[in-house]
Amino acid sequence: MGVNWKFCCAFVLTVWSFALPAQTVSKQLNKIRLEGPAQGTQFHISYFAADSLVKRDEIDSILNLIDLSMSIYRNDSKISTFNQDSVMHIDMDVHLAKVIAASFRYHKLSDGQFDITIAPLVNLWGFGVNKGQGIPDSALVMKTKELVGMQYLKVRGNRLFKKKAGVKIDVNGIAQGYTVDVLADYLQRKGISRYMVEVGGEIRTLGSPPGQHGFTIGIVQPGENKVDQVMTAVVQLQLGAITTAGSFEKFIKYKNKKLGHHLDPMTGFPYRTNVLSVTVYAKTAMDADALDNFLMGQEPEQIIARTKALKNVEVFVIYQNKDQSVQTIYSDGFSKLFKN
Repeated sequence: MGVNWKFCCAFVLTVWSFALPAQTVSKQLNKIRLEGPAQGTQFHISYFAADSLVKRDEIDSILNLIDLSMSIYRNDSKISTFNQDSVMHIDMDVHLAKVIAASFRYHKLSDGQFDITIAPLVNLWGFGVNKGQGIPDSALVMKTKELVGMQYLKVRGNRLFKKKAGVKIDVNGIAQGYTVDVLADYLQRKGISRYMVEVGGEIRTLGSPPGQHGFTIGIVQPGENKVDQVMTAVVQLQLGAITTAGSFEKFIKYKNKKLGHHLDPMTGFPYRTNVLSVTVYAKTAMDADALDNFLMGQEPEQIIARTKALKNVEVFVIYQNKDQSVQTIYSDGFSKLFKN
């Protein structure tokens, strides 16, 4: 929201060309496509209906409301107000309240790995609003980590409190998926039953284009630029959401090594992992978005094991072996999503 809310995840590509052109789709259904800027990236919506049921300005209005709630790049947002050193509590709107509640759930589920109070560390490492001044030393990381911990947050009614001055929050690890869900739910309330909503690579679908068995989505092997990307798998999705986190979304170089932007709130340092990307299927985009972030900090086999314990969640992992060859591993249920 605003500029660079979250770097566009280029590893899950919507294969729009698989959908039939509007004039040949059906005599009764038209393909309607909406797109534009959103959260530092782009949104794309494709739906099928007899008439245009949702306009671009309606989508822009929804995006602006979420922007005013959770954008760390807007000084007038709820979250920016909360992050001021002089502010110890705010009244939440409905969007922020839902995301905060979900953040507490995923903090518990991830054994503390998902933590929205990581904002001071994100800024220290140069991945946030305030750009860092190179690689921070260990002492500064440890000092900054004293402001990190969900125990420093408390919700009472619709109010969000910080228990310690200097605590700041960053919900970018979940808010883009939440935005996709809000837009998808809005389409359904308008009576649309065939759609694909995508914001920065986070996707949710319902139904199928006429004559097909779901919306076709490509998963690519991440690279430093689009030339290096290779299509790894193609899935067909009728119901649910797919999101991806990757190590090449944003990184810094240190001693000829790349340190990704996914930070471990327990250590204060970037995760050291051979995982290149984690693609998660879940019922909602918010759930998938939260999961793909903390799963990036685990080894491939751990990711698969962790997913087996979750209901209605599947995962596809791209990683490098010790010999630097690129491999994939995925949960049993994810194989059912592959396009035949």
